Amino acid sequence: MLKIAYFNKGPRGYHCLKKLMDAGYKIGLLVDQDKKNPDEHNSGALAEKYGIETVRLDDINSHQSEEFLRSKNCDVFILGGYGQILKKNIIAIPKIICLNLHAGRLPEYRGSSPLNWVLINGEKEFTLSVIKVDNGVDSGPVVYETSHPIAANDTIADLHRIANEVFPGMLVEALRRVEQGRLQFREQKASEARYFPLRFLNDGFILFDQLTAEEIHNRIRALTEPYPCAFSFYQGKKVRLMSSKLRETPFFGEPGRIYRVTGEGILVCAKDQCLWIQKAVFEDDGNPLYDSVNRYDTLATLKGVALESFAK
Repeated sequence: MLKIAYFNKGPRGYHCLKKLMDAGYKIGLLVDQDKKNPDEHNSGALAEKYGIETVRLDDINSHQSEEFLRSKNCDVFILGGYGQILKKNIIAIPKIICLNLHAGRLPEYRGSSPLNWVLINGEKEFTLSVIKVDNGVDSGPVVYETSHPIAANDTIADLHRIANEVFPGMLVEALRRVEQGRLQFREQKASEARYFPLRFLNDGFILFDQLTAEEIHNRIRALTEPYPCAFSFYQGKKVRLMSSKLRETPFFGEPGRIYRVTGEGILVCAKDQCLWIQKAVFEDDGNPLYDSVNRYDTLATLKGVALESFAK
């Protein structure tokens, strides 16, 4: 039976850990990166229930961490949503392999937040990958992968739900292949690699004359809850944009202008054509934008900023 050190963070880490326990795998150590009082996805409580030793290592690559991890004599390290990047000396500790769960197609979606980026880029499918960790960033050979379609209105919450449902089974299958000595490796082509970085709060700012309707829709669904959401401004007040929908029949107009306020939402024009803003709230009080806007009002545009500047 494989002895596993499991490096955990967030719901993905929890679901995979639970699956490993249900499948009868021996978890010799939980390296937990969750908050001390997490939500219902409480890997620490799960580990306590099964008598698994749990530690928090502030610097996974320190000499003290290395000595501690070596003393556990594990066969496999598994990174389940873990946030720290392991250096060469730590990767080399397990007897057999160090595996990482990466929610992106490789080598095309290396780096942070791949699920957000596939939506921003308008991809029609996304790939979940189990990879062997090497000295690079998401550059190790792929040992198991599955691809899943993305519907036109799928949000980041939908993609995370699918990943949390699928990754546990993928991990168990990868470990079975390790046990049976039939693990196969697909080497990544460095010439095809693309790296997508961490996103920041202000990256979600939308000016309606700078992006197409599809680009705005993709950003809204990529950054909606549980993320901070894309945002714009109405009459100087910040508005969180939480849900949108593209029109089947094109409707044109002046970017930023609101043309309809109906039960379907707020019809506002982008750089090329209109889209429906279905849910938006003011950041300061949480009140719906729908209750405050009127036909022919405007949301933020670069043109509007320039007009205000010249008028001063």
